[in-house]
Amino acid sequence: MGRGVGLAGCFVVAMLACLRGAGATEYVVGDSRGWTAPPNITARYYLEWAANKTFAQGDILKFVVNGTHDVAEVSKEVYDTCGNATPISGSDYVLLYSLGGFGNENGQCHFISTVDSDCENGLKMVITITDLNISKSPASSASTTTAGALCMLVLLSTSIITMLMN
Repeated sequence: MGRGVGLAGCFVVAMLACLRGAGATEYVVGDSRGWTAPPNITARYYLEWAANKTFAQGDILKFVVNGTHDVAEVSKEVYDTCGNATPISGSDYVLLYSLGGFGNENGQCHFISTVDSDCENGLKMVITITDLNISKSPASSASTTTAGALCMLVLLSTSIITMLMN
């Protein structure tokens, strides 16, 4: 059982490495403050934090959860009302996308803490994916192709190692 969990962790790390190699950017939500609630932040802290970033499809949000908080990706309606939601798990990596899940056609993704009155006190954030292409520039297409090939090699190697160890 422990070996399977370890291999699953290796697979996740390999996937994140592939995404990073394909031009993805990893953002630590809240920077050094992490994902925390007042009095450590103002009510608009995460909205202001996100407003200073340009998010692209394929980027990764890293939620470093401080204290007893959590994070849930929610619909706009749940975000607006701080309604009930199921948290992702705690400290999490979230891959950004433009459609699917709770993201809408405008590329918006909504996040809240579901603990007590965290959301009402400002522990929530909406981001907009403004660049819907993983490639950051036309000149990067060759390096993206190379990164994609390397990614496939890493994933294939991970799969083979997993099969051999079982």
